[in-house]
Amino acid sequence: MKVFGLTGGIGVGKSTVAKLFLNLGVPTLDADQVARKLREPGEAGHTAILTRFGTTDRKTLRNLIASDPIAKADLEAILHPLVRQKSDERLKELKIEYPNAPFILYEATLLIEAGRAQDFDGVIVVTAPLPDRISRIMGRDQIEKDAALALIDAQSPDSLRLKHAQFHIQNLGSLDDLQVQVRKVLDQINSA
Repeated sequence: MKVFGLTGGIGVGKSTVAKLFLNLGVPTLDADQVARKLREPGEAGHTAILTRFGTTDRKTLRNLIASDPIAKADLEAILHPLVRQKSDERLKELKIEYPNAPFILYEATLLIEAGRAQDFDGVIVVTAPLPDRISRIMGRDQIEKDAALALIDAQSPDSLRLKHAQFHIQNLGSLDDLQVQVRKVLDQINSA
């Protein structure tokens, strides 16, 4: 069974796109949820993150890595191998659980940065205009514009992700438009 990666920067609407695929019968695995689980007490990443950063609080870590490239690299060095291992295990399970699914979707913000693009049958990249991204992040995280911009700037640019994309979904704010684009990508994958 094929597995496609879904990626895009913070605030582009990846999770919304993943839900739309799920509504069309495509099982999804969210790497961010896997990473959150790994940061919980008793899990593999918790002690290492606590030792390095003194906290496992997601918001605190997000703010720290937005301003400190060394901290970002350290967090990724801890989490990426663990997320890869857990995700690969879960993808195998999903293939068994959903043998008739058109494909499986692996949603990961840092798919390209973690060197995983080549691990999938294709990559779907979601983009959105900068003002929309800023607005979404500010509303979701209850932060100021400068903090939202810092989070965006701490990530790789869309141009890097798009170099690896077989499919591009542009989130221009309309759920109806997103549904049309998701259906189009699904049809293209199914007809290939």
